Amino acid sequence: MAYSRSDGFTLIELVITLAVLAIVVTWAIPSFLTLIQQNRLTATTNQVLGVVSQARSEALRRSDRVWVSPLEGTSWTSGVAIWRDENNDGTRADSEVIRLIPGPGNSVSIAGASTTLATAPFGFDGGGFAIDEQAYSLTFCADDLPEGQILEINGGGQIRTESVACGGGG
Repeated sequence: MAYSRSDGFTLIELVITLAVLAIVVTWAIPSFLTLIQQNRLTATTNQVLGVVSQARSEALRRSDRVWVSPLEGTSWTSGVAIWRDENNDGTRADSEVIRLIPGPGNSVSIAGASTTLATAPFGFDGGGFAIDEQAYSLTFCADDLPEGQILEINGGGQIRTESVACGGGG
């Protein structure tokens, strides 16, 4: 009588395969989560960069001041608005809004800073320069990442981004 082997897996082969798979998944998940967090940070930074660039373009197109401010109060994380102060009252009205974008809705924090008032909206004049030639920056940090991004607007209205140290990475 000849012994014939079936084409299936033995229980030992299946257990070894599952053990190797568990080790690989356990090793890969933290790297994958970091990648997701970095992508969220980059996407949020790029979205706000686009809004700030659009504000400058609108100021040039309209030959008038265009402002960028948080949607709610002083929290940049709530979202960003581009608006034109048509009645010169210094506050944003619904009829003055050019574009709104919602906040990141994830673990990315946005902090604003200027040389005079950290919570002030900033903007561009009709020549594309920063209003009152005031430099401004927005810092983007994500939970558990040691580096974030800073978006800087200089007095000449030039916009740039670069890496910056954040408090995460633990």
